Amino acid sequence: MAKRPASKSGSKGSQKQGTAKAKPARKPGELSRFQKVVIILFVVVFALSTLAGALASVFQAQQSQSVEYNVDYLDENYEPLVSDLEATLAESPDDMSTVLSLANYYSSWGSGVLMLATTDEETSHGNELLDKAVGYYDQYIASGETESVESASTSRAMCLYYGGDVSGALSALEQVTQDWPEYAPAWADLGLLYEVQGQTDEARTAYEKAVELDPDDEQGAKSYAEERLSALDEAAEDGTDESSDGTDASSNDSTDAGSGE
Repeated sequence: MAKRPASKSGSKGSQKQGTAKAKPARKPGELSRFQKVVIILFVVVFALSTLAGALASVFQAQQSQSVEYNVDYLDENYEPLVSDLEATLAESPDDMSTVLSLANYYSSWGSGVLMLATTDEETSHGNELLDKAVGYYDQYIASGETESVESASTSRAMCLYYGGDVSGALSALEQVTQDWPEYAPAWADLGLLYEVQGQTDEARTAYEKAVELDPDDEQGAKSYAEERLSALDEAAEDGTDESSDGTDASSNDSTDAGSGE
C-alpha cells in the first residue's frame, strides 16, 4: 500500500525541461527525495493495505500534539508495540494474525525510519526493520493462510522496493498480479514501479487495470490510479517523462530508479 511519484497536495510528479537543478551526491544507502515522497504517500495517503492503518494507530494518541517526528520518535512508539506482539507470538507461535500484524508494523516502522533517516546508521536500521517485515510476511504466506494473503504478498513486495531491490519488487508484484489478478491494489503498486522505472506504457496498463478492478474505489486503487494516469497525461502534454526521482527524464541529473520499494 506505498511513496508515490506525485503528492495529492499538488506535486505534478514531473518538472519542465531545463529546470532541474543538480543534486548533491547521496550517501550509500540514502534515499532520494523522490523515494521519501513515495514512502510518505504510501503511508499517509494511499492506504491500500493495513500498513497505513498501523501507522495511524501509533500516532492517533498524539495527533493533536506538536511533536518532532524523527527516528527516535518512531522507535519509541513502535518498539513497545512489536515487543508485545512478539511476546504474544512466543506464547502462541501458530497465531498467524499476530505474525501478519508484526509484518505490517515492521513494514510501517522501517519505511518510516528510511523516510526520516539522516545517517548511515539510521538507514541501516530502517533496512533491518524491513528485513524483519519481509521475514514475517514470508512466514504468514508460507503458513497456508488464505485471508489477506494477496495483501501480505503486495506489502512484502513493496518492502523490497523501499529497501532498494527494485527488480525484486517488480518481479514479486508481477507474480502477485498473476496469482491474484482481481486484486486491484497490486495493480496500482505495479503501475507505480513501472512508472518509477520509466516504463510508461506498462504503467498505464497497470493503472487502467486497477481502475477496472476497483470501480467504486472501495480499496483506494481507482482514485490513486486515475490520479497517476492524469499525471502521466500532463507529463506527455508537457513533453516530459517522469524519471525515478520525479525530475525531467530528459536531463542527465536523475538518480537510479526506485530505491532503487
